[in-house]
Amino acid sequence: MIITPNTRVQIRKGQSSSVLGTETIILNYDLGNYYELNEMGSFIWSLLQANQVISVAEIKGRMLEEFDVDESVCQEELTSFLESLFHEKLIETTA
Repeated sequence: MIITPNTRVQIRKGQSSSVLGTETIILNYDLGNYYELNEMGSFIWSLLQANQVISVAEIKGRMLEEFDVDESVCQEELTSFLESLFHEKLIETTA
């Protein structure tokens, strides 16, 4: 899956998450896997939870407002993170 700024993503059904301090734990019931997200991953996950569908560009914009990060680094890291979530069947793309 190629993630672009125009890609719209949403959380897939079949998982639960819980915030522990600045980290988030996600349990994927279908696969029986759990994931631990750091502060930035938790921020992205909270945006996904708050919005039924959100574009990668919207997520990037919110991250640039929230964190002191270079725009190109933000785009690369965000794309890589979302591709990982997609690969692990935690998110899906929408039309």
